[in-house]
Amino acid sequence: MTSSKNHTISKIAAKAVLRIVVILIALPVILYFTHPKSMASQVSFTNVWSIVAPILLLLSFLVLLITVLREKYAKLEWNWLLALSGIFLCLYLIMFSIKVLSIFN
Repeated sequence: MTSSKNHTISKIAAKAVLRIVVILIALPVILYFTHPKSMASQVSFTNVWSIVAPILLLLSFLVLLITVLREKYAKLEWNWLLALSGIFLCLYLIMFSIKVLSIFN
């Protein structure tokens, strides 16, 4: 049984976004462990929604990731939802990394 071209593209997109998200999550974590005192004193969240919204975004990505991995990238719709959720998570992580990197400059 052959898969359609769109299904193949969705699998590639989902896998690529997953790898990019892992790399972008690693950057602030590495910076935190290399400079813990300056990160703890200078990175602050003033509003409760600045913590809740990224956590909800990450949880939705994780739920989609678990669903897609359980199905082994077989469902076209779940692959595209994972890619879309991953793109939004990537955008947030890029903005967060820029804020963290600006602390050290």
